[in-house]
Amino acid sequence: MAVLPIFFGSFRSVKYLKEQRESGERHETMSNKDALMFPVIASCALFTLYIFFQFFSKEYINLLLTGYFFFLGVLALSHLLSPIIALVVPASIPNMPYHVHFTRGEADARTDIINYKFTSYDVICLLISLCLGAWYLLKKHWIANNLFGIAFAINGVELLHLNNVVTGCILLCGLFLYDIFWVFGTNVMVTVAKSFEAPIKLVFPQDLLVNGLSASNFAMLGLGDIVVPGIFIALLLRFDKSLRRGSELYFRATFLAYVCGLLATILVMHVW
Repeated sequence: MAVLPIFFGSFRSVKYLKEQRESGERHETMSNKDALMFPVIASCALFTLYIFFQFFSKEYINLLLTGYFFFLGVLALSHLLSPIIALVVPASIPNMPYHVHFTRGEADARTDIINYKFTSYDVICLLISLCLGAWYLLKKHWIANNLFGIAFAINGVELLHLNNVVTGCILLCGLFLYDIFWVFGTNVMVTVAKSFEAPIKLVFPQDLLVNGLSASNFAMLGLGDIVVPGIFIALLLRFDKSLRRGSELYFRATFLAYVCGLLATILVMHVW
């Protein structure tokens, strides 16, 4: 489950970049400076959440965060479902385009406030996502959590772009030190992860065979452990495609390395 978002997100990132270039839109990329600042900003956000959970009611914090991630999750899942719905919806249902455009001012002084294009298929995706979101809000079921988590991960790998390999190395090394300090040096990461009720992690029911879909004993993997390596792997896939030699050598090598690293981690944690 953890490797699927990287695989599909990487190929979607190639398509996304191609569409951006064809439309003439400028796509955002992460620079060396951004990569250096990322662990610092992440540390500040993590420690702030830790302080909040220490001094304020977890119920109210999680209520606020649940609403926020519900909104983001519905949008992420809608974006993920869009190409799938286009394939499964019968041809008898037309895919009508819509354009919502609000502006302020007139002539040369006119500025866009809202400029959004969507189709009737996007509306179907939104309705499905809202139903799944309601299921998550009411039940907090692990399947609903994972659906939103996978949507966040695939969208993250698709939309977050590194500008070169050096930036990726800086980001990975910085977050390596970040993990060492916050996960192994303190209890901050573990405390926040256990208190934080939001689809920011994938959960794996360890008692699935015993309790079925009502499983309650979970192992978890944070989305950061998927998205951050994923955007580096996606960069190498885009590099492979740019060489136009019909090979995906760099992508396949790094993807295999990620799978091996994940398996080694599971082996160390659960066997040794």
